[in-house]
Amino acid sequence: MPEKAGHRVGLFVSPPTANRQPPIIMTSSPLTFTILGTGAVGGFYGSRLLQGGAVVRFVARSDLDFIRQQGLHVDSPLGNRHHFPVEVYASSEPIPPSDVVCIALKTTRNRRLPELLKPLIHDGTVILNLQNGLTMEDELAEAFPQACLIAGLCFLCSNKVGPGHVAHLDYGKVSFAPFDERGRDWIPRLMESFAAGGVAVESLPSLTQARWRKLAWNIPFNGLSVLLEANTDVLMADPDARSLAERLMAEVAVGATACGAPFEDDFTRKLLESTERMASYAPSMRLDFLARRELEIEYLYRRPLREAARQGVRLPAVETIASQLAFVDRRNRQA
Repeated sequence: MPEKAGHRVGLFVSPPTANRQPPIIMTSSPLTFTILGTGAVGGFYGSRLLQGGAVVRFVARSDLDFIRQQGLHVDSPLGNRHHFPVEVYASSEPIPPSDVVCIALKTTRNRRLPELLKPLIHDGTVILNLQNGLTMEDELAEAFPQACLIAGLCFLCSNKVGPGHVAHLDYGKVSFAPFDERGRDWIPRLMESFAAGGVAVESLPSLTQARWRKLAWNIPFNGLSVLLEANTDVLMADPDARSLAERLMAEVAVGATACGAPFEDDFTRKLLESTERMASYAPSMRLDFLARRELEIEYLYRRPLREAARQGVRLPAVETIASQLAFVDRRNRQA
């Protein structure tokens, strides 16, 4: 659910295509980051953090040998980057302690997430969760009470287009929201690190509201891109598809209100306007479907439905989309 990077919110470093803003001056020593995942999210933000002077370590699976031999390539309106050599690991065990561990994996891998994180988390380690969906932070807090937990909500159009190769198309802002009071003191330093790499950043006071605001884009456009086999520009141009997206957004707003995180009156309108301005974009769920990978239905659809139901609210259109996605996901992966 992107917003144009030229809009200055919080701490910000403007990209080359935006109006020039005063540069950010780092007020503390660079942070060290370990990033789980080198896909569209982890590869892009890892690249920007490296560009800003941070120490960045990656954990990779299928891309491991390629990145070791040829590095990480990121194509972006902010400037194309080729990072080589890259500090990349096959597993979590040998990685030196880092200030921040970023989760940039699909939520479909969360069954193994505690196992992957355990060697990386020490007393006071910051877990920056860049995943989409709802209730992931509750699970992380239960598994790692010694860590400082922060959500990073990414306004990003980015795709992985090959081994060690990410194409950033548009946007990129990260909104930081703390799980509890411990996170508030860390957020300014995280904002410094991301802003030093040219990423627009902001701090949000409520994790619950931040998560529901992100769902207002993800629920309609991820699901409809799969079910209607279309990118965002096609969905927005078709009156019936757009009407479906608006209906789903309205239901997400009902769920957010029921859970104590109401949207501003003009929030969904602005979100639709941002989507209209977006370059033709295939949401991550559409790419997963085309690649016959498991879809992120649990945290993006089932968990929000569950949380709304706990408040006595049903979201029938979201329920329908979730059931349809479960059906096509099973058939797609069995084919």
